[in-house]
Amino acid sequence: MVRAMMAITTLRDDRRNVALSESDREQWTRMNERAVTELWQQALADQGIDELSGVALAAVGSLGRRDAGPESDLDLVLIHDGGKHPELTGGLQAFADSLWYPIWDANVELDHSVRSLSDCRTVVRADLAAGLAMLDLRYLAGDEQLVADATSAVLTDWRRASRMRFSTLVNDQVERRRRFGRLPYLIEGDLKEAAGGMRDALLIKAIVASWLAERPAIDYVRAYHFLLDVRDALTLASHRHNNVLRMQYQDDVAAAMGFAGETGMDPADELLSAISQAARTIRAAYADTVRRAKRNATSASRWLQPRIVRGRKLPPHLTEVAPGVGERSGELVLTEHSVPGAPKVLFRMASAAALRELPIRPATLQRMHDAGAGTAFSQGYIWPAWARADFESILSAGRAQISVWEQLDMAGLLTELIPAWASVRNLPQRSAIHRHTVDRHQIEATANLVNLVSTDGVGLDSLSPARRSVLLLATFFHDIGKRPGVPGHAARGAQMIPGILTPMGYGARTIEEVALLVKNHLVMTEMATSADPSDPATIAALLDAVNRDSELLTCLHILTQADASSCKEGTWDDWKAGLVANLVTKARAALS
Repeated sequence: MVRAMMAITTLRDDRRNVALSESDREQWTRMNERAVTELWQQALADQGIDELSGVALAAVGSLGRRDAGPESDLDLVLIHDGGKHPELTGGLQAFADSLWYPIWDANVELDHSVRSLSDCRTVVRADLAAGLAMLDLRYLAGDEQLVADATSAVLTDWRRASRMRFSTLVNDQVERRRRFGRLPYLIEGDLKEAAGGMRDALLIKAIVASWLAERPAIDYVRAYHFLLDVRDALTLASHRHNNVLRMQYQDDVAAAMGFAGETGMDPADELLSAISQAARTIRAAYADTVRRAKRNATSASRWLQPRIVRGRKLPPHLTEVAPGVGERSGELVLTEHSVPGAPKVLFRMASAAALRELPIRPATLQRMHDAGAGTAFSQGYIWPAWARADFESILSAGRAQISVWEQLDMAGLLTELIPAWASVRNLPQRSAIHRHTVDRHQIEATANLVNLVSTDGVGLDSLSPARRSVLLLATFFHDIGKRPGVPGHAARGAQMIPGILTPMGYGARTIEEVALLVKNHLVMTEMATSADPSDPATIAALLDAVNRDSELLTCLHILTQADASSCKEGTWDDWKAGLVANLVTKARAALS
């Protein structure tokens, strides 16, 4: 037993030297396996036997997946065939204790269980969390055929029950998202449990294993391994098992991950930006997988196959929703004769997705990206009127637009259409009032426009067409000038507006008024909370900020509400809204 104890103690000490890569996690896995195997052999020797039939030791969870971290638990299960095993002195439980106690004595965290082959199948049917862990069952020592039989039985039962338990799996994830938030937009996110985290990647694998959906077209595996690297760096920085990246550890984790501020951002902000991108990738792959699985779980026909008519293979039936754009099983795809590289098809596709609240098939967007649909205007061509009309139709779609921009961005199309968007993409905001990255905040604010009105009762749809365009554009780009640690983002954003909107084909007056609103989008809240609304100078300054134009005053008021209501809950309350509304009312009275 001394040799086995030394192996476990060495394991405890060596785990501190694990580095941050997939190959190093493989090394750590081999260290685990070697230590546990020696423990198994010692337990057999203490029993006076060389082999044990009908009993095996297997790994589950992170150890089973070979992605355990330096402080992860040893997830072990002792599987037996249900027999009494009289060859074991003290019985099966005493043999199990001879495996578990040396691990506990070495202060290594252990998650253990003893299960018969029948128990393994019962767990998969009765306990969703344990069933998910059992999908990663992997042989370590003992009767290898027993583990093979258990693996086959677990997978078979998982597939049989997949349709019935699919809604439970999805609802569990929805509850986790409510509790832990969305990892792409969090400053201190839970790398495992938040939406877009490692748990979502494991759920993709579980859904694919159920045969309810094929592997997603979005490559999420590299993103998953990146989050594992961050987790391991966080473990080494905090010296404990930890999945929540608190601000106090972010500098150390960024240094360990090799972020050095080469992009001009703070290294910790570079780290958060990279986490945001990885989490968005995983989340997009998860959403695509769940959407397909949901369709197949509720469909009488699991897969949509091409039709065979008179010996000829015909494509599945499509419902054309716009020229070149078709709907198939709740997703938008290209029709048979559409041109993937045509910008007009791309804009129609995005507009139809927002107006009909339908997702675009990721493989379709990737095909359009590869065909150059997003770079057609990069050679100095100006957006035509139809492109501006489709663009604004998306901006007017309320919350339905959020998934559209997310999909375009994940496919690399958004930054090709609007190059300036790259400057705020995944940009974290270390502000007490913000809950989103800069790019997502601008989208959230635009999505809120449809529900807001000014003190004169005018909302987005009541504005003149020209001013409606101004409000949509100003809201979508109101924080485009933000840079980490650099003040004056409103003025900087206003200076950027001509360079953004001119290639999009907008006229001089629209550009001037959008720049004016971007420059002054903080004025109302600042005045309402720090200036005297009864002072004529305050009202005069506000009117000057909108060129003494009543409709621009309405636009700025709606933009102010959209911006503030997209921040953290409680940032925009009835008291602040009332102060701003009072200020606007006085300004409107002064104009009339």
